Amino acid sequence: MHAMKFFKCPCCAKLHFTRLNGITFENHYVTLQDFTIKKRLKCEKCQNNLAVLVHNNRSETKIIWEEYYKVYDDGFKKQEELQIKKEQALSLEDNLEKQKTLEKILKEIRHLQNDVNIKQSKLRIKARVISPESSLGMSERLSSL
Repeated sequence: MHAMKFFKCPCCAKLHFTRLNGITFENHYVTLQDFTIKKRLKCEKCQNNLAVLVHNNRSETKIIWEEYYKVYDDGFKKQEELQIKKEQALSLEDNLEKQKTLEKILKEIRHLQNDVNIKQSKLRIKARVISPESSLGMSERLSSL
């Protein structure tokens, strides 16, 4: 069965009407492994690549702006690696070495979070420049991803 779906672009809010057929795409997003990518398309208004994902067990559908979401997903992967390093540092015997190592890792985590925020901010700014009238409510739409 080919379902027709209405959805808004998370970037510019353009309304899309598309057919979801049986085709699926490989899902590389670590934070969305419970979802299957059912459709990839380019928004005609803001020119961003979008993906329509359907949850594997629930009837939940997500629409993501792929470039924007990838920044978050990549950051999440790196943060998980840093969490493992942090756990390993906590088991160090030498308290001075433990403290120095933890401070270094926490600094890396803060830097990573800042980097993700800056990259996503630049993408939002770029989208607003391309399509100023559609920027209204963009932050709210993107935060619901």
